[in-house]
Amino acid sequence: MNKTKRLCVIAMLLAIAIILNILESFIPVFVPGVKLGLANMIVLVMLYEFKPAEALMVAVLRILLVGVLRGNLLTPTFLMSLSGGVLSFLIMFFFSRVKIFSPIGVSVLGAVSHAGGQVLIAILLLSTSAVLYYLPFIGILSLITGIFSGVLTKVYLKRSITKRFIE
Repeated sequence: MNKTKRLCVIAMLLAIAIILNILESFIPVFVPGVKLGLANMIVLVMLYEFKPAEALMVAVLRILLVGVLRGNLLTPTFLMSLSGGVLSFLIMFFFSRVKIFSPIGVSVLGAVSHAGGQVLIAILLLSTSAVLYYLPFIGILSLITGIFSGVLTKVYLKRSITKRFIE
């Protein structure tokens, strides 16, 4: 496979992840800081169809570039996003490889771990465990959004759209 073609597809997926991340911030979820996790679908697809290092690169670059575009690089919001994104990636990477769960289950685990990573950093930044009271609310919403993203990802993977471009 042509390396240039592969890099172009990865760059397009990164651009889509950035756009989804920005667009989903306009969708009200009624709990502060909670988003649908649509950009996470790109990382999940990449975990199944690309090398793990490429998926990690897209996950981290999306968070960095959105931080730059929004002007919140190295702020508490950025640090929470980065910690949630990295923890989510690690959990999804592990469970996508052990084949215990479908992409829906992997997505749910990613969404819940993303929320957990954010809460952990919030506890450290705020020096209080009071943030833990927020965990049940975002945990339930993470379950719902994880299922939603997982179903969409599973449908996408069945059609194997990305593989057509990289093969």
